[in-house]
Amino acid sequence: MNIYQMLAYESLRTFVGPWLELGFRIHSEGAENVPDDGGALLVCNHRSILDPLALMNEVERYIHFVAGARGFIVPTIKTLYHMTGMVRLSLKKGQRSSRGLDQAVQLMRDGEIVGIFPEGIESFMRPDRASRISYFRTGFARMALEAGVPIIPAAVIPLEETKLSRIPGKIVGEYADQPDTGRGSLRFLLYRKVLVRIGKPIDLGGYMDEPLTKNSIDMLSGKLRRVVIKLYNGEDLDRFLTGKLPFDAYTDRV
Repeated sequence: MNIYQMLAYESLRTFVGPWLELGFRIHSEGAENVPDDGGALLVCNHRSILDPLALMNEVERYIHFVAGARGFIVPTIKTLYHMTGMVRLSLKKGQRSSRGLDQAVQLMRDGEIVGIFPEGIESFMRPDRASRISYFRTGFARMALEAGVPIIPAAVIPLEETKLSRIPGKIVGEYADQPDTGRGSLRFLLYRKVLVRIGKPIDLGGYMDEPLTKNSIDMLSGKLRRVVIKLYNGEDLDRFLTGKLPFDAYTDRV
């Protein structure tokens, strides 16, 4: 994070935030669950292009969002990503992917919050199925374990929404690596009223004492996906939102 990125980020919050609240009636539950300091990984579902803006508006701390490499191809979006300190992550294995992961891990070790949408663009690209939370890619769990930080689960929940006009899939396909772009036209969602629900930070201490294996990463990823689904559906909030009941990510079922 540098001073220019912080200024751009705060400018968005200051000048765009009020319009978002007015136009999309954004409000939140559990914003106080985000710690005032220390590194953490904020994990959220992904239904709309507005999701990062909704989180930025409701969370006081600076969030370094992770964005797919293809988003950096679009000129305007690329500029916005760079201005606000987005972390570029390639979904294809290799040097670029490793650099993005390493950067995100180092940011968390340095006491920053990193925000990630483990669904990628799966739900985002399928508005007809967007009431469901798609499969989570597991890389986020490895990032949190390597950084040694808690995970903050969050859910962006549309209370009212509308669909935008159709866009030819081929146009979107130039910037998004997703099979649905080759199937005629696509329609994306726009929120009209939205709730951001942020859960209690989840300590990963139990996993820290174990070797970092595919099994442990898959297990943790699956549990976190179910926690986000619970927040989305408003279930078990005494465990995952208010913390009135204890939850141990290592031993407890979700």
